[in-house]
Parts: sequence; structure tokens; C-alpha cells
Amino acid sequence: MTSFFSRMAVRVRPRGLLAAVCLLAFAVFPAHAVHAEQGAAPAEQAGVAEDGLANVWPAGARFPDIPLASPSPETGWGGGPDVAMPAPVAGEPLPDRLSGLRGQVFIVNMYSWFCAPCQEEAPALRALYARISSASSGSLAGRVRIVGIAAGDGWNLVQSFRQRHGLVFPLFADPDLTVHEQLGGLPVPFTWVLRREADGFRVLFTHAGALAGTPAEFLDRVLAAAGPLP
Repeated sequence: MTSFFSRMAVRVRPRGLLAAVCLLAFAVFPAHAVHAEQGAAPAEQAGVAEDGLANVWPAGARFPDIPLASPSPETGWGGGPDVAMPAPVAGEPLPDRLSGLRGQVFIVNMYSWFCAPCQEEAPALRALYARISSASSGSLAGRVRIVGIAAGDGWNLVQSFRQRHGLVFPLFADPDLTVHEQLGGLPVPFTWVLRREADGFRVLFTHAGALAGTPAEFLDRVLAAAGPLP
């Protein structure tokens, strides 16, 4: 399956690619969205994605230190750098790689403006971020981080997505699909849950399609997979 999408990446223009893989994800891999107010389908067991793509990124696999593009006039963005990180940890600089973000656990969500399931999933990500940041979650803020990568989207679409859904966690544009292809060109939305270790990042588990369960259930799954945090 990965080779199929790789061939598509070569033959199809970026926006056409993302529309195609998103439609395939929606049609072939049913999405069970996280609901902020009510329960949905129970989360699958750790390390196993419902659609069978878990073998592409098995638990324990090394995850690359992906580049995080900076907004600038050269990228066609006329606003400020806060489009990427409107609510950073105090004193945190705009990173150029994932390792530049503070935190021990990372929820990396690959999405696209042109992906209907991604649009539907966004309120759940907002609720998940709110739960991580809440006082009831203890000291998770700054230790468990959500990062969005906008596959095929420029900074203007990143800003539109942020404003439409009221998101305040870091979002980064990937207009040329550089990161998307580096991570296997998988259908969007696709989520990796990672832990930072001494030798880089390791995959705890992945999820294809919109996140499953409630934000509380998903966060519990993340923390159970991560183990004790320093």
C-alpha cells in the first residue's frame, strides 16, 4: 500500500494527491472521530491501527527529527511567525525541527485543509489540547505536546484552519509535501504518538483516520503507552 501512495506522489500534483489519499482514507478506512461531549467507538489496542497500517510504523520504530518550516514572506505568508505557534511555552523559540520543541511525548497529527475527515477531527484535537492544558491533568502542559503538520497546505491555509477551529497548539505548513512523503505518504488524517528518548524519537503507537474514543480516553491511552514521565 505504501508503494501505491508513493507512486501517486510522483504522478499527482500536491493538492490533487492529498484530496485523493484523503478520499481513499475516508472510503476505505472508516473514521471514528473523537467526540468532546460523548463517547464513540472504543480505542483499539495500543500499537494497532484499525486500518492495518500499524506495520508501517510499529511500536518502537525510530521516528525522524522532521523539519518544521518557518513562516516567512518567501513562503507567501504576510503575517507574523505566531501563525505556527500562537501559544508556545514561555520563552520557547520557533523550532526548525521537531527536536526543537520542548516536551517528552508528542502527538503528531498529519492533516490537510482539503481533507473532510481532518476538518471533522479538528474540534476533537482542540478538546484534547484543552484537556492536556487543564489543571486537572496535573503538569502535562509542556510535557505532552500536540503538533499539526498541514500536508500540501501553505501558511494561509494553516491560519484559516487554525481560525476556523480555534486551535492554539503548534501547526506547521508542508506545502511541498516534503514531510508527508518523508513519513511514508500515508492517507490523512494520520497520527503518530512519540516519546523523546536519548537517541531521538520512538513511536509508541499510531492511528490512521480521525482519532477514536473521547479526548479523555485517547489521553489515557497516550499516558499508558508513554509510562512515567521525568
